[in-house]
Amino acid sequence: MKVAAIIVNYDDLEDTEKFVKTINKYNIIDRIVVVDNMSTTISAFENLKKLENDKVKVIQSEKNGGYDYGNNFGIKYLDNLNEKYDYIIISNPDIEITKQAIEHCLDVAQKDKNIAVIAPRMFGKDNMPIRRSSWKIRTFALDVIHSTRILEILFYKFLRGGEYSEEDYKKEILEVEAISGAFFIIRYDVLKDIGLLDEEVFLFYEEDILAHKLKEKGLKTISLNSEKFIHYESQAIGKSLNYYKKMKQLYKSKIYYHKKYNKINFIQAFIFKVLNLVRKLELLIEIPIRKILKK
Repeated sequence: MKVAAIIVNYDDLEDTEKFVKTINKYNIIDRIVVVDNMSTTISAFENLKKLENDKVKVIQSEKNGGYDYGNNFGIKYLDNLNEKYDYIIISNPDIEITKQAIEHCLDVAQKDKNIAVIAPRMFGKDNMPIRRSSWKIRTFALDVIHSTRILEILFYKFLRGGEYSEEDYKKEILEVEAISGAFFIIRYDVLKDIGLLDEEVFLFYEEDILAHKLKEKGLKTISLNSEKFIHYESQAIGKSLNYYKKMKQLYKSKIYYHKKYNKINFIQAFIFKVLNLVRKLELLIEIPIRKILKK
């Protein structure tokens, strides 16, 4: 069994260096590819190149094309090396995971060839489990409610139906639909079969798109709840966008996802457009309040 890890860096040098140095010690991982997604910080790529050794390779993408683009860039680099792998680890650099957790995931995956993706449960920096470590594929109805704070409050119970309960997470091996992109292990042959990750989205909805592709193939996604990883959520790609830019990117990805994968019609797309305007109005009130609370 051969395993490679892809880590995409964007203006997150400190976390990337720390994470790569840690997993470089894990003999379960045969190759580590660090993709600098055209960081804006001075000498970021040059500093990352210092991590290189026989196991670690550092490359730079041609543009900052987002999460899926950066990971695909690393996967294609592996193809060019003509190196064959059984599993690919896709990981943010701002996480912490043990060698045991990775080994356990691989052990479970190998026992069932219908498992395409597996990951430990995600925890926050407070060492508490994160609610949306995994979730059910976003439908049109669920995303309508997610579109504004008012609808989220009014239909909160309905929203929770799109998530897994704490009772579900008591199962050691929980089959889920979508899982966090912060860290997961995917079969290499599956990645190739589904045409890699969808580069049409820059940010947001990447996990749901992958979930749709795997569901169409009849493959499983597993949350291994007896293991965990910690996500510090410090990735700069999200930090570099203000609320309005994030919302603009979210809306763009949302429309693309629902049109291509949920086959919504023009009326449903129009509903999202109207709700997007409502969300903009909400932010006029919400952003000043957030700034006051931070002081």
